[in-house]
Amino acid sequence: MDKKYHSYIEQTESTLSDYAKSSFDTAGRITTLDDAGNRTEFERDVQRVLHSQPFRRLMHKTQVFFSPINDHICTRMEHSLHVASISVTICKQLNLNTTLAEAISVAHDLGHPPFGHLGEKVLNKIHQRRKMPEFTHEAQSLRVIDYYKDRQHLAPLNLTYEVRDGVVFHYGEGDEQIIMPEEKDIKSVKPEDARKHSPSTLEGCVVRMADKIAYLGRDLEDAQMAGFIKPELITFYAEIGLGTNNSQIIGNLIDDIVKNSENKNSICFSDEVAKMVKKLKDYNYKNIYYNSKLQDQERRIELIYSELFRFFLNVSNQKQARQRQGYYYDVFRDFMSDMQYPNTVDKKQIVNDFIAGMTDRFALSCFEDLFQVKPVV
Repeated sequence: MDKKYHSYIEQTESTLSDYAKSSFDTAGRITTLDDAGNRTEFERDVQRVLHSQPFRRLMHKTQVFFSPINDHICTRMEHSLHVASISVTICKQLNLNTTLAEAISVAHDLGHPPFGHLGEKVLNKIHQRRKMPEFTHEAQSLRVIDYYKDRQHLAPLNLTYEVRDGVVFHYGEGDEQIIMPEEKDIKSVKPEDARKHSPSTLEGCVVRMADKIAYLGRDLEDAQMAGFIKPELITFYAEIGLGTNNSQIIGNLIDDIVKNSENKNSICFSDEVAKMVKKLKDYNYKNIYYNSKLQDQERRIELIYSELFRFFLNVSNQKQARQRQGYYYDVFRDFMSDMQYPNTVDKKQIVNDFIAGMTDRFALSCFEDLFQVKPVV
């Protein structure tokens, strides 16, 4: 790093909390990179993610309502940027490392499959039927970080250990009122550890809370646009006291976290707000995530995933291509070539990686092209 910039970062970070993670105190990466120039290692992580193909594809993966007609429904990319914005805001006020929080935020959903939460649920059901390890998007995000190679670089993202740790343990669907950093050997963290621990840094804990803050109010807005929630039902939110729109909810939750986490090695809500958040979450589950309109799509998603999995597993088992079978066949062959999987990797895992990386519209068009009945004359 340039000496002048090094001095600037040292001076800037000298004001950070004792609980913050210094940019100069990183445990490093699985594979050492060349000098970062005028960037800290965490700044470098942010930029590596933003320029990656997996992050670009988040633009066409939806948060809850898959493949919507309405262009204003939240996408995974938008959600990731929301989490980053909330995390940075909290970290600034708590004097934590904003860049580390931003890096974890933009990377945290890289492994999310198409079709939102239902897509993750269905893909896990396929894993169970095929006797594969449990599928979670947190574990898959770490697989993307460690193994995904695009055609241009043929090298994985190779993010710092602190970011890897924050990503695989970012699970934001629990009901925790307080999260504390968990000491562990972050160099030994693996995808299968997902959901078993808390992040090792306070910045990672911030992201875990910010993930929850980002989706609660925004999913409500999307549900209104999708016609899942009638306008008069929003009075329920006014009764809770956190606000009647996403902006108010986010602002109030951030203020409460900052007030209750100052000068502490933990991130927490007050007792009162924690109860409000639980009510909000329960309401969203009942009226949005478990809404019959959304659940009715599960059988359709399962059909799409099952057929795609079966088809590409068959392709992966072919030692040589006997004939060209179309665009999607070629894309999968290119994917296997780019990824350079060793022979020891289970073919089912290869197919999982390919399907989980699809966007909503790519998965739909792939299914329609491969399996729709076409006229022969």
